[in-house]
Amino acid sequence: MIRMPLGFIAAVVLLFPPSACASSPADTLAAAEAAFAEGTELRSDEAKARPAFARAAEGYDVLWNQGHRTPDLALNRARAHRLAGNLPRCIAALHDGLAPARFARPLQAELADARAAVAFPLDGELAAQCRPKAPGTVSARMSGAEAWVITGVLWLLACAGLARFAMTRSVTWLGFAAVWLVGLALLGGLWLQDARARDRDESLPLRVVVSDTVLRKGNADAYLPRVEPALPRGTEVRELARRGGWVQVELAGGAVGWLPEAATILCGG
Repeated sequence: MIRMPLGFIAAVVLLFPPSACASSPADTLAAAEAAFAEGTELRSDEAKARPAFARAAEGYDVLWNQGHRTPDLALNRARAHRLAGNLPRCIAALHDGLAPARFARPLQAELADARAAVAFPLDGELAAQCRPKAPGTVSARMSGAEAWVITGVLWLLACAGLARFAMTRSVTWLGFAAVWLVGLALLGGLWLQDARARDRDESLPLRVVVSDTVLRKGNADAYLPRVEPALPRGTEVRELARRGGWVQVELAGGAVGWLPEAATILCGG
């Protein structure tokens, strides 16, 4: 069973005592934990386990929407949705969790695992368009705090090299300082580039496809497909516009088309 940290549970109980209301956060958490435990015990029978995991996911959703937005709750919420058979909700929950905790390694690993479970095609245009790009940027590999520490170390090394050069007038020390200054400039440039790309992406709402759906060239079923076959459930898209119950989206590969709004869920809840 995947449990919330005892500290979080204790905080919920202290802040919201059970007598405060008929269904306090502590009660909701306890019910969700019990449902998750029930599902774990029934995992040999998927048909019986999934409803229990769905109840757990519903309880975690309630806590999340009440403002208890911690990485641990986001992880339990996502796992409950996935074990309930709702992979799109799992992916959306992980993005919700990463929004306030961008560098949470468990959430990043869980998202990569959930993406691997999406039935993306292996070849063709759709395979190139809908599969999320693997994060290879510097800001995906280190937190802001880690970047500041590395920056400080590089700066100290460069200053030490310059100080030794001033004392010895040896070109070797000047080259030593130059190496670390170049590293410092490279790190800053990569971080700035990542920040600009991230700002661009986050300016567009993220949606997840909930069922296999054809991406069309216009906002009606009469329009021809933009790419074929249908986008698999769990595909992540960026919203560009809405019109008449349809949403214009951009795929990870840059293709733009239209999907029924009801065939997607919006992240950020």
